[in-house]
Amino acid sequence: MGKKEFLANLLYHSGLIHPAARLERSRILVLNYHRIRAAGEPIESPFDDGVFGPTQPEFERQITWLKKNFDLVTESELLELVNISGARRGRYATITFDDGYRDNYDLAWPVLRSHSVPAIFFICPGLMESRRLGWWDVIAYLVKRSRKAAITILGDTLPLGSRKRETIARLHDCVKLRPRLETHNLLDELAVACDVSFPDRAVQDAQLMTWQQVREVNERGVTIGSHTYRHPVLATLSEKEQREEMEKSKQELERRLERPVRTLAYPVGGYQHFTAASMRIARECGYAGAFSFQTGGNVAGDIHPYNIRRLAASAQFDPLFACSAVMPRVFTWSRPLPASHRSVC
Repeated sequence: MGKKEFLANLLYHSGLIHPAARLERSRILVLNYHRIRAAGEPIESPFDDGVFGPTQPEFERQITWLKKNFDLVTESELLELVNISGARRGRYATITFDDGYRDNYDLAWPVLRSHSVPAIFFICPGLMESRRLGWWDVIAYLVKRSRKAAITILGDTLPLGSRKRETIARLHDCVKLRPRLETHNLLDELAVACDVSFPDRAVQDAQLMTWQQVREVNERGVTIGSHTYRHPVLATLSEKEQREEMEKSKQELERRLERPVRTLAYPVGGYQHFTAASMRIARECGYAGAFSFQTGGNVAGDIHPYNIRRLAASAQFDPLFACSAVMPRVFTWSRPLPASHRSVC
């Protein structure tokens, strides 16, 4: 057990967590999830294991605890908190989901609905239209199914066998960090290198929410935000391409839902994955706020509207989850916005 886990267990089980938390400034916690698993479902999937979070029962435990200890706010309420000029007392939290997976509808939404908890689902309308999974899932699928000992791609020879997880991570990093011009044919090249066919269209379709389901949750307590049109990493694109992704996504979502789309979640979302230009273009496209990822908690009265920080939710409810939520300065972190990004007001 590490030092943080030991301290979290001590504070949680002794009941000192809440008195200690009063020393914290008012915080706004934005938790991010991607996928929820059914109870008893295997941890490994044919696709990217890294996007799976808690089981449905663990997710319900997290939501139940958060509801008792935070004001769980809607997108509109969160944007109001972001834009207040002074510090405000209280604990606030917002639940977000990225990518529009079917289990968001089948497993997460019933929990949110039964507890009357609002959330934001960030959707890529281009993936919804094509009924295709994102590049991260297809990379994982092709590598996992390959029987080769190694593959050569993008000028590198990468091991498979027992090191498939390592190779999946390296290929994910290629897409996240290299210019889009270098990786736009990666999936086709990877299928050939692995000697594996793309997942069947019906298999991909079954992993995603339908437009009818998106509309249904949007009418019953879930706000829909943009996750760009096809989920490219914005920092790898030209400014023109970034604008097209943000504008097309917003327009298509608003056409489908007949409601304004006010917020954007940057794909992948680390500070190396979007730029000052991304933030400026988001504002110019009419988004009222945008979310980064794995960047920490937010202090009321000191939040950049185009860098609303989010943390990945853990896979279980435990003392570390609770202490990280109420005492983020001790148990998590807030990464400062790089100087290169600060020119955007």
